[in-house]
Amino acid sequence: TGKAIEYQDDWGVYAWHGVRVREAIIRQPETLTPTEIRGEFNTEVRRVMLERFGFDRFVQESGALPLHADETGTLYRITLPQDEPLVIVRVHNRTPEHDGSTKSYALRVPPDMTTARQAVAWTFGKDAQDYRPAVET
Repeated sequence: TGKAIEYQDDWGVYAWHGVRVREAIIRQPETLTPTEIRGEFNTEVRRVMLERFGFDRFVQESGALPLHADETGTLYRITLPQDEPLVIVRVHNRTPEHDGSTKSYALRVPPDMTTARQAVAWTFGKDAQDYRPAVET
């Protein structure tokens, strides 16, 4: 929420898990844009920006097109300059909230994922052919 280190003269450094970043990335991540994130040359800073911005929001606001969809979720692949592709699977929590609504989540998965089932299975440490839940909660 503030500087990682600050001196008496108010000079300091903003950082996220050891990566030095601009103040706005820490204090106002909601002001970031997909264009700004894609345009960041430093891959570590870009990853921090993505984390602070939110993967789900990035999928929605970047205009990402689905690569694959099935009953387990929807897989997206987003090309980033000078970095591995950003691959995200969006899934829906089937357990209703207190108000009856359900939530969706975006999970980052390895760039070699090609199907939503494969990506969801990976999040459980399984292969796609072994991921067959009898009940989802």
